[in-house]
Amino acid sequence: NEVAQLRILMDEIFGEENFVRNVIWEKKYSPSNDSKVISDTHDHILVYSKNIDIWKLKLLPRTKEMNDRYTNMDNDPRGDWKPGGLSAKTYNEKYDFSIKTPSGKIVYPPTGSCWQVSQDRLKELIKDNRIYFGKNNDSKPQIKQFLTEVQDGYVPKSLWKKEEVGHNQISRKELTNLFNGVFPFDNPKPTKLIKRCLEISVETNDIILDFFSGSATTAHAVMQLNAEDGGNRKYIMVQLPETTDEKSEAYKAGYKNICEIGKERIRRAGEKIINDEELPKENRENLDIGFKVFKLDPLNI
Repeated sequence: NEVAQLRILMDEIFGEENFVRNVIWEKKYSPSNDSKVISDTHDHILVYSKNIDIWKLKLLPRTKEMNDRYTNMDNDPRGDWKPGGLSAKTYNEKYDFSIKTPSGKIVYPPTGSCWQVSQDRLKELIKDNRIYFGKNNDSKPQIKQFLTEVQDGYVPKSLWKKEEVGHNQISRKELTNLFNGVFPFDNPKPTKLIKRCLEISVETNDIILDFFSGSATTAHAVMQLNAEDGGNRKYIMVQLPETTDEKSEAYKAGYKNICEIGKERIRRAGEKIINDEELPKENRENLDIGFKVFKLDPLNI
């Protein structure tokens, strides 16, 4: 509801030139059928840098699905590859020429476009076995893109789907399982969502500050990421000790304020991660799940 006002506020603080992107997070699994207007199924994540000239975006790890698109149909010694387009949208008359396929067929670039390379460069690519003319050697040429030559990771997109970073139902289930069936905190964020924010922005020894930490999802995400890649990231969680409703599950379970929920989550999440045998053993053995708690001294006014 406040994204427009928040954008203005952030522009004033960081400078509008340091705005990176408005990320859309698909937060709901299904539409709200009782909504009187268009169902609200997404949230905004405003990404800013302190100085966009020196900020470096971190790539996300390539997925198995991405790598599976590469095969080695011709047993090329350079390994798996996939065919990529050889035509260009920007027209250049020098690159507009006919090509004779190995089968003898004459092919041309798509109407209104041209090839990406010159005739001389094409000859070099063919000689280097980097051009693919289809199974029968009579199709328009495509360039072979080798898996070993692509960048180690991919640039994140501005749309974060629920399948990738979780949704509200997942985060509710995640927290309920951690607290043995008790749901102590409304609207927690999925750990995978916060972990995605960290993956694209922080180094392995950085300190992550969350000054509205709620149920301490950020602390959970930091520990999880450290256990996955062996990092030594640290976190600072800041939260006012807001009291819980006496009728809430949290209050009945003994958590009188939000800070108590956050502390207990860090304890439980740390133990869960340490005992997760799917994570690298060495990383779990070296993982520091301890934390200190500081409280403001009472004011004398």
